[in-house]
Amino acid sequence: MKNILILLGLLFAVCSCNDYFHDSGLADGKHDCTMWEYLNTQSQDWDSTVLLIERAGLVDLFDGKDNEHPEITFFGVTDLSIEQFLLKTVDEEDEPLYARVEDIPVDLCREMLLSHVVHGKIMKEEFDYEVKGTLTGGTMVTTLSGVELRVYRTRSEYGGVPDIGAEGLSIHAMVSGQMASVASANIETQSGVVHSLSYTYQFTEL
Repeated sequence: MKNILILLGLLFAVCSCNDYFHDSGLADGKHDCTMWEYLNTQSQDWDSTVLLIERAGLVDLFDGKDNEHPEITFFGVTDLSIEQFLLKTVDEEDEPLYARVEDIPVDLCREMLLSHVVHGKIMKEEFDYEVKGTLTGGTMVTTLSGVELRVYRTRSEYGGVPDIGAEGLSIHAMVSGQMASVASANIETQSGVVHSLSYTYQFTEL
């Protein structure tokens, strides 16, 4: 009986460890469709994003039909981030400048979206780690709007042991200083990959 209890304990420990190392992203991160099609099938997160892409005239880019950028990496701005932008972008009297996505100037929509898009498909594992305790390390990329982004992976501790816990992914705009964390990485489509930003991130030009 004692040996059985020990064996069950070991099995529980192994299973717990294995579960801990699972990616925090989607269970099924690969989608047999273009990025544009994927965004249109996930209305709970991307409804406003779809409207923004249409407003900016960038459907072809997200649908894999842009000859210069057949594949892209999108640091995905979700509905909640866009709603925050609408609520917090105010005039001198603290009144919202834009009531809906359709009110945002086309050029601004385009500039802001392209600030979150990088040429080519870059999976989470291809980005370097940040140097812990600093604002250095990671991989430098340039967005399609010309913004320099430092994209970096982070390690966390588990059970008091450093660097064996779950990995995170974040972005850091070098000029504006804006930073954001990725909530779900490696959402892979036929025309690129989405790294979905945290719901708390407010949409900006970077």
